Order: sequence, then structure tokens, then C-alpha cells
Amino acid sequence: MQLGRILERAARRSPGKTAVIFGRRRLSFGEYDRRANRFAHRLIAAGVEPGDRIASLLFNRPEYGIVHFGNARAGGVLVHIPPLHAPAEIEEILKRTRPRVLVVDPEAEAKLTPEARAGIPVLLDGGEEAFAAALRGFPETPPDRTVDPRAPVAMTFTGGTTGGPKGAVVSHRARYVSARSTAREHQVTASDVVAVVTPMFHAVGLMIWYQASILAGATAVLFRRWDPAAFVAATERHRISSVFLVPVQVRDLLRSRAFDRERLASLRNLGVGGAPSSPALIAAWSAAMPHCGYTDHYGQSETGPLTILRPRDTATRAGTVGRPAPGVELRIVDANGDPVPVGGTGEIVARGPFLMEGYFGDEKETARYFRDGWGWTGDLARADDDGYITLMGRSRELINSGGFNIFPAELETALGTHPAVDDCAVGGVPDERWGEAPVAWVVRSADVAAEELIAHCAARLARYKRPREIVFVDRIPRTPAGKIPKDRLRAAYLGRKPDHGESSHRAVSGPRS
Repeated sequence: MQLGRILERAARRSPGKTAVIFGRRRLSFGEYDRRANRFAHRLIAAGVEPGDRIASLLFNRPEYGIVHFGNARAGGVLVHIPPLHAPAEIEEILKRTRPRVLVVDPEAEAKLTPEARAGIPVLLDGGEEAFAAALRGFPETPPDRTVDPRAPVAMTFTGGTTGGPKGAVVSHRARYVSARSTAREHQVTASDVVAVVTPMFHAVGLMIWYQASILAGATAVLFRRWDPAAFVAATERHRISSVFLVPVQVRDLLRSRAFDRERLASLRNLGVGGAPSSPALIAAWSAAMPHCGYTDHYGQSETGPLTILRPRDTATRAGTVGRPAPGVELRIVDANGDPVPVGGTGEIVARGPFLMEGYFGDEKETARYFRDGWGWTGDLARADDDGYITLMGRSRELINSGGFNIFPAELETALGTHPAVDDCAVGGVPDERWGEAPVAWVVRSADVAAEELIAHCAARLARYKRPREIVFVDRIPRTPAGKIPKDRLRAAYLGRKPDHGESSHRAVSGPRS
């Protein structure tokens, strides 16, 4: 299905029903659908042809959905740029993708450098009033444009082995399959009021969870940022029945002073993903919220949901990510692509209509990901006799912190630009709140404080990518082949025993924001 028709069908079924709640704003499905049509016509008037790229730099707000569905109807490829990125990162993505139109959130506009602005033919303010004014006068009817469901519709960025973010390009069909699977497995129906808390610029926030709510005809309550107290209050006020969170948000909610089972009585399903859920977290949720199921899933930006752990299985299968979702062909294989024995560890590969088209402008990484029609996820896992899958780690060096991927090479590159850094390495370590956190081992060529290096990174990368801690060492160990054995560094760090030339000087970063 062409993604624009997801909203169109919901509007035909229930035009007067509330589709979106955002603070005091409410939009019906009918009005939402008409605004998406206006935006599609606005793009066409700007000269956007099928396959052309447009971009969004938006936080969660109703305009995000209008841009998403309107772009789908115009046949464009929407480049989702996280507004949490640093100006240099945003500029780099814009230079690489060269969108014809950019819709920017008023709160993110300051991050657009003059060089980035100069390369954008049409720049639209994504604020409520300015955006509505930009669409005024354009037709409310669907544009006369045929869009192939197999055509690309969006691009989200994920980490890569080359050290920089990669744009995973997905088709209408792939994301429709993912939305349908999510609605079914998370049991989202038209009677639900769904909370959209995770960022919509992240694949799971918009193209998995939010689209599932629109597909089902549910009312969606959008949150600009995560705040446990605000979520509790909104759940009580709007009778929210279903929400998707990453594990760190689940922990935040359970530990919040605002947590109140009675005020959360309307919740019947908690969907979780983006990072593994520990058995302890699932048990804590079940004890605190026995009336609300815990549905976990595992997937990637490149694939959408691959496995599902259903609420009925959490008591006995906690620690796994469940079994393959319906319609997902999944194997665990060795380096040659041969299936490993039950209980053996191998890499997860998957095949089906949900797979991405490839990485934008990166044939090498696309070829690395695909082999004989299978997508190689880079995630190591094992399966038991009943097909339940346990993630064992990553074959690549991605750090998953609070549901966001951080690639060590990005931090190593940023640190390497500081004149006092002679050598460095970055790896992920377990973190109680975020799941994983980046730690940097640094060899100094001149006297420099750890706080200065952390600030140096924060000025060049999104703040969530900052190293949690700097460990000053006398040298970085390397194998004869020149590779850094980060497992040794990590083991020494976790044991708090200096090794491999480490000194005992450490500094911890400030509060994450």
C-alpha cells in the first residue's frame, strides 16, 4: 500500500474522530487528511518529482505526520534528520542528500548553519501557524499523482561500519508491512488512545508505532519530550491505553515520584523496543502494573520489527526477544551463511518485503548488508528449541544507549580533532539507566582535562553521543593486525583495575540531556 493511503482510509472511516492530540491542539482524521493533501500539492508546486528528496528537522508535533503522509502522496523521499544532532551533523546530512524542501522545527532552526541554508531551495517553518500559512490556498483533494508502493518513501539514519551515519532507504511497501505487523502484534485497535513518546524522527517512533496507530484508526497523543510526570497526567486525562517506550523510559516511569498505578489504570499494553529488556525490568513492570501487558520486540531501522515477545510469554521467556513475527523469514547463521545448531551463536539474517532498499549513496555498505536477498543485521543471537531468540551482542561496534545507536568511530573522530589527543578508542559499557554508555580511552599529547574533551565532543555531535566517561591511558593496545581489542579495554574498565597501560585517571560527564 502507498503510505499516504493509510491516513486516507482512516479519514474515510471516521472523518470526525480525533486523530491527534498535542497539548491543547486536536485534529480530526478528516482535517489531518486534508492538510496532508495540501502539503502534497505544496511539494508538487515546488517542483518535487517522484523520487526527489525532501527533509524534515522536527520534534514530535502534528506537522510531522502531515509532512510524512503528504510527502508519501507526492512521491518524495523524506529524509528524517534528528534535531538532536549538532549543526555540523545536520549540515553534513543535508549536503549528502540535497533535499529540495526542508521543514524545520522553530526550536531547531538555530542549528541550521548559513552553508546548510544556502543549499535548500525551499525552507518551510514547521511551527503551527507558519506551516498552516504555507499550505493555505492549496487543494484539499488528493494530488493527481500515481505512486508505486515499491518506490522509496523515506530515509532514516543509523550507524555504520565506516564510522558515519548511513541513510537507510525504505519503500512504501516495507513500512506498510511493518505498521501492519506492529498493529497486529501490539493489538492496537480503533478503540485505543495511543501515546507517541519516542521521537518520530526515529524509525520506530513514526514509521512503526505512529503509523500503526493511524492504520488502526486510533487516537494518538503526541509528546514533545519524555517526562514521566507529564505522561502520567496525560494518561489519566486522555485515558491512554497503549504506549511504546524504550527500556530507559520504562525504568524512568517506574522510578518516578509521579508513578501511580491508579492514574495509569487505563493502560492495557506497553510496547518496548529499541534496546533489550532485562528480565528484572519486565518483572518490575509486571509487579507494578499487573493489568498492563508487556510486549517486547526486536528490529532495526533497516527491517522494522523482526521478533515479538508477547505478554503471555514474559513470565517464562524474559531475557529473550521472542520469536519471529508473522511474515518474517529469519535465520541464525555462521559467517558462511549456514544455519547454526539450536543453541549456537550466529548472526541474525532476515528476508521479506519489510527490508530496506539499501543505504543512500553507499553501494559498499549496501552490498555488505545484503547477501543473496538476505539482510545481515550484524546482531549475534542464539535460539532455543522452541524458537525463542536471545540477543548475544553485536558483530559491529554499535553502542545502543537509551534506544539510540552511537557508533564509536564518530566519537573517535571527534576526539581526534582535539590537539591534545594523541590516540583514542571508544566502546560501550553496561549502564543501569541507558542500557549502554560510551566510554573513551584517551592518550594525551598535552595536558587537558576530561571535561574539556567531553565538551569538545558535545560541540561536534549530538549531546547523547558524548562519552559518559574519559579514561586517560598511557597507550592504546592493538593487535598485530593493528586492531584495538576493545573487549580487553572494556574488561579492565569494568573491573576497575588499570590494565594495558591504563592510568587511574577518570572523569565522568555531566547530566545527560
